[in-house]
Amino acid sequence: MYKYVKYITVILAVLAPIGVYAEPAVTTSTNDPMVMKIYPDGTKVVVRWSEIGKAVDNGEKHGGAPRIIAYDPGKDGIVPIGQQATTVSPAPSASTSMPSASSVVIPESSKAVNTTPSPMSDTDNYGPMEGFGFRSNVGVAFQQSQSLRINTGENYLSVAFQPGIRFDIEPFYNVTDWFSVGVESAFIYNQIHAIHIDDDALYSGSPDFGNGYFYQVPILMNVRFQFPGEGPFRGFCGAGIGGVWDFQTLSVYGQNATSYQWNYAFQLAAGFTCNLASGLDFETSFKTLCTPNPLLQHSDSQTKAAYSYTAEVGLAYRF
Repeated sequence: MYKYVKYITVILAVLAPIGVYAEPAVTTSTNDPMVMKIYPDGTKVVVRWSEIGKAVDNGEKHGGAPRIIAYDPGKDGIVPIGQQATTVSPAPSASTSMPSASSVVIPESSKAVNTTPSPMSDTDNYGPMEGFGFRSNVGVAFQQSQSLRINTGENYLSVAFQPGIRFDIEPFYNVTDWFSVGVESAFIYNQIHAIHIDDDALYSGSPDFGNGYFYQVPILMNVRFQFPGEGPFRGFCGAGIGGVWDFQTLSVYGQNATSYQWNYAFQLAAGFTCNLASGLDFETSFKTLCTPNPLLQHSDSQTKAAYSYTAEVGLAYRF
């Protein structure tokens, strides 16, 4: 009997350390749960919690550092060995193993939203492409010389002008990003430089010709075609039709003369725009205003078509 008691004592002495060292394995399993790392490109990685602090993960291959959430085997479709699946899907086969500390890559659904910001395009700051706007321009105006016959055609008269100034304002409406309509009003001023009557020439400031001025106020209905583009620079061309109020005054041989008259006119324009900020454009343009048959007040003089050429710069505001 004593011999059997001795054998049992030896066995218990051998098994006791095994029981002592078995407890930490259970504790480690409880305190080291599985977690999931989700990267910006949608990649999911399942690792042990103890693996998180071993190395810094900046996610260079997956678009940035991951966010860490609790891992739910039933929800995410991976069921550890020895646990029941919470879904109605078939139980995993016996070959399914518990995820190890190495990465488990799970492809993201194609419907997931990519959180990586896309680069800004050149038109992100362009502003509204349709709707109302307001345009103002200023520039140098060149009035072409006017020729006419006076005194029932007996004398030939030619008037030359100095470079002047033109100022425009135009409320407009962008129907699309390439077509707009507007109403333009302008003020054009040129000083008369010289008057040629047959073979005689009178220059501004001379004793026989004191001074002379030519004012024009066109009011035009405009259409404009703009070439759409991706960058800030865009070209355009346009045309307008309407009327112009012509006013002339001069002092010749000690006598003052004035004439004011409404005349039919049309205009052609072309230029470029550069987007400066959202809804704000810088413009440069060249305009030709034509009065096909300019008439003088209380006169039956036959005057050739008058042309005014203007190089302008300005700003356009799109609301």
